[in-house]
Amino acid sequence: MVGYHPEAINEPLTSAEYSEAGLASGIVTRMIIQPLDVLKIRFQLQEEPIRGRKSGKYKGVMQSVFLITREEGAKAFWKGHIPAQGLSATYGLVQFSSFEWLSRQAAKIVPSDDQSIRSTSDFMCGALSGCLAMTAAMPLDVIRTRLVAQKSGHAVYTGTMHAVKHIWEKEGIPGYFRGWIPSVVQIAPFTGMQFALYNCFMDLWPFTGYESTGALLSGAMAGTVAKTVLYPLDMVRHRLQMNGFERAGFGKTSNYSQGLFKTIVMVVKHESWYGLFKGLWPSQIKAAANSGCRIVSIHAASCTVSKLVFGTAADRTSSSRLFIGGVLLCCTSSICLAFASAVWQIELVMAMIGGVQGAGWVPATKLIASWFDDSSYATMFSLLGCGSTFAGMILPLSKSFYWRTLEFNTGFLVLVSALTCKKWIITEDAIRKEVKPIKKSELEEGDATKLTSIVKSPVIWHIAIVYFFSMELRTICETWAPLYLTEKNISPTTFQFLYELGGLIGIVTSGVMLDKLGEKFGVDPSRRILGVIYTTLMLLVAIGVFEFEKSSTIISFFTGFFVNGSFNIWCLIGSQAGTRTVAGTCSAFISFIASVGAIFAGSPLAYLIDIFSYQVFTVIFVTQAILILSISTLRIPLRMTTEKRKSD
Repeated sequence: MVGYHPEAINEPLTSAEYSEAGLASGIVTRMIIQPLDVLKIRFQLQEEPIRGRKSGKYKGVMQSVFLITREEGAKAFWKGHIPAQGLSATYGLVQFSSFEWLSRQAAKIVPSDDQSIRSTSDFMCGALSGCLAMTAAMPLDVIRTRLVAQKSGHAVYTGTMHAVKHIWEKEGIPGYFRGWIPSVVQIAPFTGMQFALYNCFMDLWPFTGYESTGALLSGAMAGTVAKTVLYPLDMVRHRLQMNGFERAGFGKTSNYSQGLFKTIVMVVKHESWYGLFKGLWPSQIKAAANSGCRIVSIHAASCTVSKLVFGTAADRTSSSRLFIGGVLLCCTSSICLAFASAVWQIELVMAMIGGVQGAGWVPATKLIASWFDDSSYATMFSLLGCGSTFAGMILPLSKSFYWRTLEFNTGFLVLVSALTCKKWIITEDAIRKEVKPIKKSELEEGDATKLTSIVKSPVIWHIAIVYFFSMELRTICETWAPLYLTEKNISPTTFQFLYELGGLIGIVTSGVMLDKLGEKFGVDPSRRILGVIYTTLMLLVAIGVFEFEKSSTIISFFTGFFVNGSFNIWCLIGSQAGTRTVAGTCSAFISFIASVGAIFAGSPLAYLIDIFSYQVFTVIFVTQAILILSISTLRIPLRMTTEKRKSD
């Protein structure tokens, strides 16, 4: 329930629970979008043109990413992250709690039987609560903007608390509220426009039975369009927040102390109308992700971070105990999801599930690697990877069951199975370690392999880039392909079943072939050749899904075969890219980089489809196939070697 209505809808939440909802729903999303905020603010504050002979420091999104990374390091993308988290928490807490209180007060005055008056009342309460929330969070917004704006080596503030003290001493209370007017002015129009556009897009959604997908896309498009129309106010707000702040190392800076309208006139006069929309592209990505993909983003971000954390932990602790702990926590979270009722509860549980999934997969691959040698590792690894594909294959059969019942039953079944197998797995792992202990030379190699060498290794980036394409295409086949086929009046259920069936066979086949070819041609050469073949054919066959949709029944099977086979091969290669003592860290880092492929298949790809239609897939797939073949000619090794081994 959003707001208060007299009719009973289960059990109403308390004001404290609404405040908790505001806090829980913003933290993870803010962590994801912070790099986009940094790019947006840097573009907004640059007075020089973005393109042309007189262009400024930042000329485009990718150029800016590489430039900031080279000059200030990757950590620069999280400048101002602490006040930004405080901003999200404060804004969410004040907005949710004040909206609940205001809507309750309005319900005592507004007739409950008139839907139009109630809608207007909710809109007014939402706008007022947004203004209150923005006012409460404004000091943190000013500090966040200034921390993002300062360059390493030219820093005015050393941190958040230093900024608070410095602004108080130099500017007083008004310094904390610079840019307040454009911030408040845009709230009511943005809220109204976003909801109006959302309803408009939902009315235009043509596919019955896929309302959840329509809601996701409509929310993303509504947020993007509304953000674009009101974007100049956001740009002016950040310019005004820089008054009284000495910004060095970025080019020209002007005095914007004359107010909102004169600042707009000054920008148009010196930078043209285009200047009001600087930084729009990263802002659009942020708006779409923030409006339409919150729950998905929370789970994806938690899962990605957990793989990094538990991948590193698997190199330093017992993989068997970590694996069992991850499975127990994951199925417990699944049971909790069955009882979640409010949105904030679902978001919290999804974050929990994603946060412990990394404790299951990475330690499991390490157990397989320690239990089996290279002659059978690929087959056993492939059997391990069949689980998610098998689950996807039976997913259409579960549509007739209530999702809460399904979550509870599967969670309970896995919980009982994990408790049953717990002692056997831990005992078996201990026995295997006695038979196959880690050598002293391997421990020394692990000590020599630092995180910086992993990040800079061409081996890791080579695997991650190709793995990126597999991750991207798997996401496309699971999201965009069903939408496209539905648009062409072709059953997506048949496509999904045959795709997963082909994937199941493709995973097992790729693992068996790797072991057989490894005996004849060597482990790494066979993995390289088969990986390139599977990935290239994966891209070429996928073209048929969007070009020959009438033959999708046959094509879907082979698409699943090569997509999941390629995914399995490069995931397997990544699991053994590092030395035995850092294999988990290397695998987690590769997975982290490759996850960008799934992100690209979301909002950025939706933007391309909106412009070029589904024909864009052919261009993308052919280009990527050529790129993969080009990378394969470089003959980059598939395993890291330490400096110690090289010297030997």
